[in-house]
Amino acid sequence: MSRGRWLLFESLTGDHEPTLVADDARTKPWTAAARLHRSVGPACARVVLDAVRRCADDGDPERVDVGDSVVLAEPVRCAFDGIHGVQIWVGSAEAPVRPRRRVAAWDWDAVTELAHHGPGLEELVFARESDQVQVVRTPPDAFGRMVRFDGRVEYFEMATRLEPGGHWQGEVDMLGDDDGVRRFQMVTRARPDQRRVSALMHAIPELGDDTTAVDLDVAMLRAVSQRSGVGVGIILLSSGVIYEWVADPPPPLDRWAVERPTIDPADFAALRAACAAVAADPGATRRLDLRVRFAEGEWIRAQAELVTITTAATGHGLLRVWPLDDR
Repeated sequence: MSRGRWLLFESLTGDHEPTLVADDARTKPWTAAARLHRSVGPACARVVLDAVRRCADDGDPERVDVGDSVVLAEPVRCAFDGIHGVQIWVGSAEAPVRPRRRVAAWDWDAVTELAHHGPGLEELVFARESDQVQVVRTPPDAFGRMVRFDGRVEYFEMATRLEPGGHWQGEVDMLGDDDGVRRFQMVTRARPDQRRVSALMHAIPELGDDTTAVDLDVAMLRAVSQRSGVGVGIILLSSGVIYEWVADPPPPLDRWAVERPTIDPADFAALRAACAAVAADPGATRRLDLRVRFAEGEWIRAQAELVTITTAATGHGLLRVWPLDDR
């Protein structure tokens, strides 16, 4: 690390000191801020740490002069107006300040199963036009845009358990509305007290571009599923959460691709039981009827078929759904 660079600190939960997670494009997983003194000197390191703490607490940007150096602090806000991260510039007071790194925040609510996107996230991650931006999204809205997610299993284990201290970070490649693929450092922490996962998305174009490799297994699954004529969702067997539709459900279930419906409680209990059954017996298939209802709509009867993906160790399954009256 050296002066004249942007540092990214995560402040995703209030029960620990902010940690350094990036030095410009170089990821620094969960690096203790106390180690800053090796690169910026003890006096400047103390100023940086104090600036990070103040910015994380009150959300105000600030500038502090330290001899012939300057420390700038800029907050990264979430959808709930909290501070999920702080960007720090340490450089010469006489030198121009380089543009900040592109960073945005999001939260996933385990109770509602909805994601809340912070300011600028959709423009950054999805290259989305301002008139198409939304704050609240379903999991398939985001995970359906991932063309590479090597840490999928570990992330969802953390998000499902929501245990104190739970955290995950890694690199993901996202497909934008402009068909461009962009690489991000995704930094996440469990917040069991709020039943949430909180996260930062840090653009690292230096490490990837439109020619980046895709997740071939998921790409093949999407290609095959598109021709099936039914909805095909990837489901977490531990919770029953559908986090990606590799093929959108046909009408009148098509709203399921962008909206989380209400599932009849008895039917949802049956779905959870089916998830547990196929997790215990990966070769098994379960069929069940589901009654679902979208906002201000009527109940729709659907049939579903559930199987595991590869092995039970993955914790993921495929849920095929179609209107009951059509098949």
